[in-house]
Amino acid sequence: MFKKIYRLYILFTMSSLSFLGNATSYLQIPNADGFDFGTGDFTIEWYQYQTDTNSFPRIFQVGNYPSVSIGVSIEGGSFYYWTNNSPNYVTSLASSSYKNKWVHFAISRSSGNTQVFMNGTSIFSMNDTNNFNGNSDLIISNETTPSDNAAFGGYITYFSWVKGVALYTTNFTVSNDYPTITNDYILLLKASSFEGTLGNTVTNTAVSTTQNVPPNFLTSNNNNNNNNNQTNRPNLTNLTPLFTDNSRVYYKPGSLASCGVGSVRNSSTKSRRI
Repeated sequence: MFKKIYRLYILFTMSSLSFLGNATSYLQIPNADGFDFGTGDFTIEWYQYQTDTNSFPRIFQVGNYPSVSIGVSIEGGSFYYWTNNSPNYVTSLASSSYKNKWVHFAISRSSGNTQVFMNGTSIFSMNDTNNFNGNSDLIISNETTPSDNAAFGGYITYFSWVKGVALYTTNFTVSNDYPTITNDYILLLKASSFEGTLGNTVTNTAVSTTQNVPPNFLTSNNNNNNNNNQTNRPNLTNLTPLFTDNSRVYYKPGSLASCGVGSVRNSSTKSRRI
């Protein structure tokens, strides 16, 4: 007789936003008071995985060059933080440090001092008393008048726009947890939903989703009781065999499907002769 033993893994699917890297692929959020930081504290942060080779890709921008209220561009490795029509040179990035890999960036202003963080480490600081009161839409991965050269190509996830709060003032460890939405979150862009007080105003132009996500999202063991926290998953590269004596292991014909339904995979269906 056979005794059937099952090992079932449920792989939770996480996604990011995928941008084509041309003038036809971007997100647009209409101008609103929520985007106006004034002279107060704020935080903008996001994960990105850049694949394009465009001349001056915009990660995000309010306005159209050269009239840019606030924005970020990475041009040939040069990182610029734009404030009230002026590009502030932040640093030069080696291609290997930000291309074809996940990187976390954050811009945080606290009491008139703005810092730019890369993977939790401050790479730039400036006195910043700019009064941000733009009258243009926020564009993610391009500018107000989209063009191929200004297009960001690749993936972005958890882009957040926080008004009135400086989340980071010193170096920090990038969190594996999903952000907890508060009233300070004007915008939080996830592949599954657009959240925040202006989340329902987003216009999606040819932006799709992909299952490419930051690796720390896959390895986190944190549990913050958030129903959307799906970072706990098994390590499928270190599975131990069900039996040590494979000569006594039998596979019932047709019991091992070559694929699964949705995100469910039956990774091991084995029978032992007893």
